[in-house]
Amino acid sequence: MFKIINNYFKKFFFLSIYVFFIFLYSEINDNVYLSKYAFATPAPKENKNSGEEWILTQYIQSGIKIKTKSGVTSQARSRIDEIIEHVLPPGAKIGEIIFNEKLPPFVEILKDDLVTGYIFETFDWVQGLGYSRKPYHIIAGINLEGKITGIRLMWHTEPIAILGRTDQDLHDFLEQLKGVSIKQGISIVLGLSDSVLEGEKVAMRGTGGDVSGLKQVDGISRTTTTSLLLNDAVMRAARKVARVNNIMLDEKDLGVVLNLETFSEQSWSDLVENGSITESLITNGEIMQKFDILPNIKASRNVRLSPEEQLWTKTYIAIVSPQGIGANILGRRWYDQYVVSGRNVDDFVLWVGFLGPGTFYDKTKAYDKDKVFKSLNIFQNGKTYNLTVQMYKSLPFHHSKDGPKLIEQGLFYFSMEQSFDPTKSFEINYKILGDKQTEYTEDNSINFNMHYEIPEMYINQNIEDNYKEGFNWIANWQSKISLVILSILTVLGAALILIFKDFISKNRRMHQVVRTSFLIWVLFWLGWVVGGQVSIIHLAAFIQALFDGKGFSSFLAEPAIVIIGLAALISMPIWGRALFCGWLCPFGALQELLNKFAIFIGIKQKVISEKNDKIMKLGKYAFLFCLSITFLYSFDLGLKASAIEPFKSAITFRFNAPPLALVWVVFLLGIGLFIERAYCRFLCPLGAAASLIGKIRIFNFLHRRAECGNPCKACSPACPTQAIKLNGTIDMNECFQCLDCQVMYFDKHKCPPLVAKFKNLSKQ
Repeated sequence: MFKIINNYFKKFFFLSIYVFFIFLYSEINDNVYLSKYAFATPAPKENKNSGEEWILTQYIQSGIKIKTKSGVTSQARSRIDEIIEHVLPPGAKIGEIIFNEKLPPFVEILKDDLVTGYIFETFDWVQGLGYSRKPYHIIAGINLEGKITGIRLMWHTEPIAILGRTDQDLHDFLEQLKGVSIKQGISIVLGLSDSVLEGEKVAMRGTGGDVSGLKQVDGISRTTTTSLLLNDAVMRAARKVARVNNIMLDEKDLGVVLNLETFSEQSWSDLVENGSITESLITNGEIMQKFDILPNIKASRNVRLSPEEQLWTKTYIAIVSPQGIGANILGRRWYDQYVVSGRNVDDFVLWVGFLGPGTFYDKTKAYDKDKVFKSLNIFQNGKTYNLTVQMYKSLPFHHSKDGPKLIEQGLFYFSMEQSFDPTKSFEINYKILGDKQTEYTEDNSINFNMHYEIPEMYINQNIEDNYKEGFNWIANWQSKISLVILSILTVLGAALILIFKDFISKNRRMHQVVRTSFLIWVLFWLGWVVGGQVSIIHLAAFIQALFDGKGFSSFLAEPAIVIIGLAALISMPIWGRALFCGWLCPFGALQELLNKFAIFIGIKQKVISEKNDKIMKLGKYAFLFCLSITFLYSFDLGLKASAIEPFKSAITFRFNAPPLALVWVVFLLGIGLFIERAYCRFLCPLGAAASLIGKIRIFNFLHRRAECGNPCKACSPACPTQAIKLNGTIDMNECFQCLDCQVMYFDKHKCPPLVAKFKNLSKQ
């Protein structure tokens, strides 16, 4: 049997290369894998936000009926597979459910053990209702770049059947949003089928301002409102989730400077009282007084012939981008489409209203879209901002129940590119022409200035700190403080073992207990419970982030990975690769524990000749080279090629893996029963990288005697990884500092030079 094993290992390297290319070009679909094996971390029982209060947790966690605040009761079966298929990106899995006392929950999207986005349920976040006035239950995902990973409509009561529509029509509509950046506004359009206008498209709900940056999405014919409301629910909720997690949507995202999310119902008088709406009254008498000082220009005839106290107009101004203002003036549906989901994130919207009879333009005339309204402009910080017809969206009425009925009102759309600062005070200049005047000049019109400053409650504080790196990794670490502490203690424990190695190694029994206990902790807690298995993927992602300046926030999303990885790097000058490879690698711990069990049940260990061992150890460097070239060519292809690592299948997913992946893991662990840490020694590309980086080691704490290697060979067979050469020197690039050789070094009964020394002492 051992002869067969010996013959195999002579060809081991070439077979491994073959297996590598099988993994590289295999057609394994990670979605199939995930749909079968994914699981969600249950919410803490003591958290008041867990369980039936939130719709998302009910869909993610199995065996719970959907029963919401709206009274809806849905199916009891788990629909995780459906969510994975339609919401998660390829190769991703469902991670931890994140709860917050003040916010609805969301779920981490994990890919290669990194947080790459979040899953959320729209009704939890925005209470989106359909045409039927019943909730939409839509589950969607966004990545850390602010793009939608996928969407699935889980439940609705829209009356679409009578219109000849099916659920698939709604699914197809939402599918168009996959991959869309949520910083873009969405314009729902319908195609025209007229013989003249064939191929043309028209917006279901037109808007003002620059619409060139809006994303056109085909609506569902005969269900206009349903299309708009589905889109509103997804986009509004997605932007909320993104901003909560400090995902950078755009450098000029209005949500950076304004608090767009806070909402409470406010009456018209409330909005006026707290300064959300500014009102300004102009009477005929005031107009007359200003025209009296202009030479040869009189007020219009109707002003002169009317009582001085009579109202010319009453004007109203409000920045309606914060929903606390906008939704109370415009109503929820108009606010969603005209201010939020139908606009880019760098747009902000100013609402103006005129009680009349005076207004700022003549509705009976047709205006070119580029025409500037001479009667109205904005002045801020010494700069004048012209208002054009294109910027304006006239509205027939507002939705504030106790507000006045206005003769003219509408929305002006601004982009942050225009450098108009919505957080600072500004003035609207309203001009009125003199009698029989048609064009505005400085000498034939008067001017009224209307001041506006958005209430402080809608201005974000500490703006400069809001979007430093996108993902709020500090808050994430704070929410996982126990994991952070235990990870740090685990690293400190490994370091203390190596620092006090002499004390531990002098007692063979103590060494066995410490070594075995620590490996069990690393395997079960760090590996299977926490998923803290550092892999070549993390190293590649870190290097990529160094070059492109991106990705650090997602890299910092997993505390255990970061702590273990940093500990490995920091310890390189002291112990080389030993701290990580020898003590903190869960898969390495699994191999060694299985090998200890194999020895315990009598499986004889295979000793490889020094020549063959040296050749076979080149295998891991060959794999590292292949992976490096692959990552340089295509990072995504490199991720697929990294399937050569067994870490994901054996540690992260705890053997819940596809058949081919399981065969590969079992094969490696099986070889490890005869040759300790065979994968670490011969194939591990991460170990190869650690060996290369570990060459910066400037200390050597392992004791050697002059007799080691010549003539004494006792330590060589004691080294389970054959890192001790025949001449007695230790190859520190291959040493894991398991301390077995140090136990031999201090053993008075087994170390030949030490035995001889004490024997001579006893004779004296």
